[in-house]
Amino acid sequence: MKTAILLLGFNRVDYFSQTLGSLQANEAAHQCDLHIYLDGGEKAEQDEIVALVKASTFDNVNYVLRDSNWGIGKHLIDARRTLFDELNYDRIILLEDDMILAPSYIQTVLDLSQWSQQYCDIGTVMAYNINNSNLKQQDSQHNQVIATNRHFWGYVLSRDVWKVIKPIVYDFEKKYLMNSSYAKRSHFRIRWLFMRSWMSKKRQTRSGNHLIPDECLVSPFPKLPRKSPTSQDAITALALWYYGFARITTRVSRAQYIGAEGFSFSPEVYASMGFEDQNTPDLSTLTEAPTTFQFTAKDEQGNIIKPRPYE
Repeated sequence: MKTAILLLGFNRVDYFSQTLGSLQANEAAHQCDLHIYLDGGEKAEQDEIVALVKASTFDNVNYVLRDSNWGIGKHLIDARRTLFDELNYDRIILLEDDMILAPSYIQTVLDLSQWSQQYCDIGTVMAYNINNSNLKQQDSQHNQVIATNRHFWGYVLSRDVWKVIKPIVYDFEKKYLMNSSYAKRSHFRIRWLFMRSWMSKKRQTRSGNHLIPDECLVSPFPKLPRKSPTSQDAITALALWYYGFARITTRVSRAQYIGAEGFSFSPEVYASMGFEDQNTPDLSTLTEAPTTFQFTAKDEQGNIIKPRPYE
């Protein structure tokens, strides 16, 4: 499958350097086309980030440097439009500049994406999770995958899925991002006019071989979205849910999220959401991707593994 790695950045040079370094250590990443999308504006650090990439071992990198500050919503939606609708990639691995990857991360998500093609209900795959099992227990969980509503980090999206969900994403972009900055988007209108409308509709059912049992499905948002996020990622989650797709991740995380400082995060938010202790194995030891995958519906105590609503 023709695959692009999309790596987003803006001005977090230190974070970007760590993400790029860990990506460079993934052998499978060098078999994909690397696209660097950097937002612009007076606070951007495009030159410094481009210099980092040019000093790396990646060849034939494609750069998109915005000449103004688009905001992550328009920036990322437009990137997917270009890579899918115009350049016809079969799938994209989407990375922001705030994850450290295990050396096997890219191979794992590529293999998981390929494995998931036999099912009609999988919208995205990723290999990031916060696993509460102790590290010894995690040794037996490396080939297990679970349903998730977790934030979109290091995920794979296929063009086939994008074709289905993009009308909702593009409608959101047109109504709420084209005439307003991303920071000043109308949270109230997005929640009560847009999200409520879609969440009130009957969820579509996909025809074919399903992976996720009903007991492991949890809506990412309530029908009354009082405090729901209004990001473009949230709208992607909403579109996937409405069109009958679920999301899966490896049970054992192959990455660490480091974004304590950013547009939507502060050290306080980072801590409150449990990121200070991600209970992840030593990433340097995760050098091999799983050879098989198995969906896991229950934990070791027999409890249904249900994803929390989107955060």
